[in-house]
Amino acid sequence: MKTIPTLVLILSALIAMAGGIWLGQSGNDERLSLKPAVIQGAIYPQAKVIKHFELQDQHSKTVSKRDFINKWSLVFVGYTNCPDICPTTLSVMNQVIEYMYEQHIEVPQIVFLSIDPERDTPLHLKRYVEYFNEDFLALTGSVKQVTQLSQDLNAVFRKAPGFTGEISKDDYLMDHSSALMLINPDGNLQSILTAPHLPGTIIESIIQSKAYYEATLDDKQDS
Repeated sequence: MKTIPTLVLILSALIAMAGGIWLGQSGNDERLSLKPAVIQGAIYPQAKVIKHFELQDQHSKTVSKRDFINKWSLVFVGYTNCPDICPTTLSVMNQVIEYMYEQHIEVPQIVFLSIDPERDTPLHLKRYVEYFNEDFLALTGSVKQVTQLSQDLNAVFRKAPGFTGEISKDDYLMDHSSALMLINPDGNLQSILTAPHLPGTIIESIIQSKAYYEATLDDKQDS
């Protein structure tokens, strides 16, 4: 059975415990400002607001920001014709959720946002993501809709020359961000997880981000 190195989970527990002690001590006098933990990437001190959006999933059903409320989501932008980064990252994301299930850690919703809506139809996306995990959520829409959400996620993309060395209707590649975006239960961007993507590092970043988010909620309630 595959397991996350025990050190990762022990470290997370110690950090969370230390954070609780620190908060309790600081509450006796003047409350200090909460600071995000250091991760491979960055936790936003204040989550970046994601505007309302509507896209289609791989089953041609409408998905909006409302479907991201009250759950954690891990988003990766890419496209089905991607030759390397996308299949590698989706394979790692599948490992991440397998490890989290085995360790009884709350699993985030895994989302693949296509930045190539001209070729990535819902049916095409369905066949693609099911190869990695049938529970993955794949999203597509118009170029305008995808661009809006990508900008809110701080993800960039553009067309690039294909195998012929030029950009044509049927032959082009997509340059795009390789980071993972973690969305909190309010439906807003909480963290950016940068490459290289390793299961243990991703899980640790999710744990740290959740701890910070929950601590800020407690801080607001106590203030």
